[in-house]
Amino acid sequence: MPEDTLKSSRILTSLPVDWRAVRAFLALAFGLAWTIEGVALARGVRFTSLTVKSAAILASVMFTPAIAAFIVRRFITHEGFATAGLRRGPWRPYLWVWIGVPVLVAGICGLTILIGMGRFDPTVSTLTLRMQEAAHGRPLPHLPSPLVLSAVIFAQSLTLGVLVTSVFTFGEEFGWTGYLLMRLLPLGRWRAALIYGAIWGVWHAPIIAGGFNYPGYPLIGPLMMCALTITFALTQTALRLRFDSVLLTSFFHASINTQGLGILPMLVIGVSPILGGITGLVGLVAFGTLGTWLLARTPEPLAQRVANRI
Repeated sequence: MPEDTLKSSRILTSLPVDWRAVRAFLALAFGLAWTIEGVALARGVRFTSLTVKSAAILASVMFTPAIAAFIVRRFITHEGFATAGLRRGPWRPYLWVWIGVPVLVAGICGLTILIGMGRFDPTVSTLTLRMQEAAHGRPLPHLPSPLVLSAVIFAQSLTLGVLVTSVFTFGEEFGWTGYLLMRLLPLGRWRAALIYGAIWGVWHAPIIAGGFNYPGYPLIGPLMMCALTITFALTQTALRLRFDSVLLTSFFHASINTQGLGILPMLVIGVSPILGGITGLVGLVAFGTLGTWLLARTPEPLAQRVANRI
């Protein structure tokens, strides 16, 4: 690394963590989200199978970290938004994310089948079951063959699906990688990634207990979610430090969500969410390996650009 970059990194990492700002952000992010989710759970809403109502609740909750970060930046610390990463950055990383995430998810699904943790289902019966649930007993219309239907859904996930989802994941990333990660960087990139990733996972606890991602595992599910978000946070931290763009981390987050809830996992049945697939041990190893490799190749924090803003 050039001498000026090393000097700037030392300046940044020598600054103390503003724990007052961190506590204010977390109080707002958790308070808003857990209040919404707590009321929903108390009224009998569950997240095992997404309905219009439960999906709307999840979508609204995704904006609570952004609201928290905005309030803290604007009204509590008065620091403004210069370090929020509100820039697009270069286009090439988006291309790698757009191609790489579906390839990695397909690899996770294939490995799950290969090691006997799931079975390939060419009929995509999971999709049919979900459509029947959504129809509430009404007859389904005539549909294309499973192969054609799967291709259409997959194409949609790579186009409009990921773009629309990016709007909602920005609600999270403006808070997590746009604010919390930046506040924790004085601890070093590895510790910052691990801490913010664990906090991100705990933030999901109510909906995980309500059946999301780990249905049937209300106790171990939240722990697995923390492990999963830590693996995602490693890559997110690398992307944030390399390209200084919350739009890019939002796109990565959206790609994971779109593919994780898309057609690829539906091609595999009989999978334990704790062991196989994206949410299980197979996914943890795959995303953890990717994130560790990327962050290990990423220099200590944002160098001259961030140091100049201090």
